Amino acid sequence: MDINKLYKKVSEIIDENDNFLIITHAYPDGDSLGSQIALYQLISLLKKNAVAICSSDLPYQYKFLPYLDKISRDLKEIKDSDKGYICFCLDCADEFRMNLDFEVLKSNTEYIINMDHHKNNSNFGDLNIVDTGKSATAEILYELIQKHYPKLLNHEIALGIYVGILTDTGKFQYSNTNYTVHKAVSELLKFDINPSQVHKYIYENEPLARFKLIQLVLQRIKYVDSYGLIYSYILEKDLEKLDLPFSAQDGMINLLRSARKVKIAALIKQTAGRCFKISLRTSDKNIDLFRIASSFNGGGHQMASAYSDNGSLRAVINNLRKAVEDNIKL
Repeated sequence: MDINKLYKKVSEIIDENDNFLIITHAYPDGDSLGSQIALYQLISLLKKNAVAICSSDLPYQYKFLPYLDKISRDLKEIKDSDKGYICFCLDCADEFRMNLDFEVLKSNTEYIINMDHHKNNSNFGDLNIVDTGKSATAEILYELIQKHYPKLLNHEIALGIYVGILTDTGKFQYSNTNYTVHKAVSELLKFDINPSQVHKYIYENEPLARFKLIQLVLQRIKYVDSYGLIYSYILEKDLEKLDLPFSAQDGMINLLRSARKVKIAALIKQTAGRCFKISLRTSDKNIDLFRIASSFNGGGHQMASAYSDNGSLRAVINNLRKAVEDNIKL
């Protein structure tokens, strides 16, 4: 279906219903949270009921965003409700990224709208708006609002969308930054957004203990010259010892990516026991990280992807090195 027809369909669903569930993925980032906050505000301005859910802790970097206190951790509020919720799933490549019981979700909602920009999206919704040409899910949401609710665009909605685009374009440095991104941002800035203040909140507001974590990451760096791979890791006990949340690792992979001669950067993060999340980055347009991540049932984009793996740290590292060797021809 044409994207404009999809937007029209979504606007009709919003206009014709009163109760909405807005979910984003576990371990949220700026795009997922910014989009969730913006949509929550839009639904509220339309005098409709909105319930926002994220199953994990919210990163401290985004505590300045409005309505974070409205975000619940589980489906308790809607379970066995007779309100007939319409569910928006934002920035989720598949139904598992929400870390919620999807069968319970389906049984307690009437319709699921899947809004995302990842090219491996499983199209799990009743209606799927998946635009891989957009820099962020927030940019898709912005386009929907511009076309159907332009008079409702205010500071809080614009702030959420701006944060989503800012973070998913790597502060407008990644290859997904283009003319339409800057055009959208120029319109958002009309709503009294202070870019330097937003930057300070997200990127210049770190607890001192985080620098000890950076020190550990740098000490553990390994470089595989034969295929330009640099990697390091963070363990559960590191975060516990430093009294830091999981979100403290956010952005550290960019330190690895910035090293000269590096083709692929990987940061391995222990999430629980023998479970690890591996983030991948590259600045080389000839490398497709999505191919590596998808071999582990992960996903993302060509130059920024992630996946999960289970086992000992040594096994996870060996799997990473083999996957890079098998998929990347340098």
